[in-house]
Amino acid sequence: MLLEETDRYRLRRQGRYLAAELKRPHRVLSTCRINGGLREDLTHIANHQSSEGVAHVVRIADDPDQGRDAWHRAACAAGQLPPASTALMATAANMQCAVLARAEHADLSVAVVATAGVLGNATRAGDPAGWHEHRDGSRPLERAAQADPVSATIPPPESGAGTIVTLVFINQPCTPACLVRATTLITEGKSTAVLDLRMPSLQSARLATGTGTDQLAIAAPLARQGEWERQWAGSHNSLGELLGRATHEAVTRCLLLQNGVCAELRRTLCAALGRHGCDETTLCELARTELAAVDATCFEQNLPAIIHDPLSTAAAYGLAEILDLQLTGVLHAEVAREAILNQAALLAAEVAVTPERFDPFRALLQARQDLPPGRLAALAVVKGFERKWS
Repeated sequence: MLLEETDRYRLRRQGRYLAAELKRPHRVLSTCRINGGLREDLTHIANHQSSEGVAHVVRIADDPDQGRDAWHRAACAAGQLPPASTALMATAANMQCAVLARAEHADLSVAVVATAGVLGNATRAGDPAGWHEHRDGSRPLERAAQADPVSATIPPPESGAGTIVTLVFINQPCTPACLVRATTLITEGKSTAVLDLRMPSLQSARLATGTGTDQLAIAAPLARQGEWERQWAGSHNSLGELLGRATHEAVTRCLLLQNGVCAELRRTLCAALGRHGCDETTLCELARTELAAVDATCFEQNLPAIIHDPLSTAAAYGLAEILDLQLTGVLHAEVAREAILNQAALLAAEVAVTPERFDPFRALLQARQDLPPGRLAALAVVKGFERKWS
């Protein structure tokens, strides 16, 4: 299927492959291991689904263990691409969920075609890593499993269980330095899309900025006689704005198509506080501990309605923000401790649909203030539900 054709490239989607055929020489900067880096001799840049996201049995022809070069040749052959002049990226995302976004200003035009998934290995820049590269490949870090048990579950590099891939086309020639600067705006556009949805990292209790296997390729035509090269792609510059805006749009729409994630569906208590330990399992556990059996059963059976309540969710996101500000040092521990208690009391009052009972809830929760913040929040939800009907 032809998705877009310009005087510079032809973009098509066929089965598990999404490929751009370059009609004229381009300067391409990509993260590909083969034919990657900065190149001026490529004829194609492509993305393809190399596996399913979970429990995939890899066929011999697609098995990276057969050797990186052989795997590249086999994957290119399956997509009818020339292996010597193709930069090929891989993901577990469905190519049918790819999104093409455009942004224009004056003589500048930017196109971003993205695939995106964040549910498998979302990470935050600087999170504890689970792997270390050696001459013969990457191996798990023993200290990561001890210091951060979550990181021990992270899939190995390039597994594709969650990946954001962006193919970016600029319609005007750019210097090599300009392309490098452009990658920072593309990355920022991707990261702000993930941050705006408040997606959690799977390697820490922080908000994610991407995934552990993100990839990109950016292409701009080589200058012909009489043409000049763009030099600037920062956020103060129109090219930088277009790159950030188009990338944000493409990634945001992809996450809806691939993962069913959108702003409206992130409006839940657990979306706000799950990364801090206030998830459905903890809520039900505390309900069984804190409530009479019949009330605990009622709580569990009505849990979807409880966690989707808009005002309760607003209070939960306020609590999550306080915890984030404490982690970054904006709020020091003494202030954060009181603010967490206040916000937990507000959360309980909202669940109870009686905001005027803030003070009694604060007194009740203050007696349990030594609980971890996520568990304190879960207790606030349970106690709020209890008082709603008492």
